[in-house]
Amino acid sequence: MTESTALLKVRRDIEVDRCTKDIRAIISASGVTRSALSKVKVRLLELAAHQELFNTNIFPVKDGDDTSSLYLLSEDENHEYAFYVVSEIHGNMSPPHDHTTWAVITGVEGEELNKFYERLDDGKEKGLAKISESRTEVVSVGTGVALMPDDIHSIHCLVEQPTLNFHLYGLSIEHLPNRKSFNMTSGTYKYFPANPHIYK
Repeated sequence: MTESTALLKVRRDIEVDRCTKDIRAIISASGVTRSALSKVKVRLLELAAHQELFNTNIFPVKDGDDTSSLYLLSEDENHEYAFYVVSEIHGNMSPPHDHTTWAVITGVEGEELNKFYERLDDGKEKGLAKISESRTEVVSVGTGVALMPDDIHSIHCLVEQPTLNFHLYGLSIEHLPNRKSFNMTSGTYKYFPANPHIYK
């Protein structure tokens, strides 16, 4: 590790710590509401502006990871406020899924299409679910999306430019065993396991 790289890491750790402290204060004061998550998004976008600390050269898609890599920046001792960088390239996508915790995603580099869905059934039949696409939003530099625990979305990296996003979760994805992945064609869902390859 060169000295300049070491100094960048120190600066990055300081900025991440400041950001997460501010976000804890927002949630502590207001609870988990859409209004509070909008404020969290603004704070994450401020951090994302430090592109000398967060870019795809520092956080590349690792060899062997196919189309995306997941890096953990920080989390509390009880696994709350789990803060990740997601690096992705053209072709990366996820199926429609929920998180079972709040989440905020903001753009750092590149562009990612987010599709959002409404659940149409009452959720009483285990393994069955009907969803319908309701809207789309693009996450890119200066933009982001906020999700409540039951919100459903999918992600699609359609551009050639490498893409980097912040993902902040109320609880670590390694501790969310009940996330659901939805199949629109069959009208079913299954539980969505955490990515087993998280760089720390």
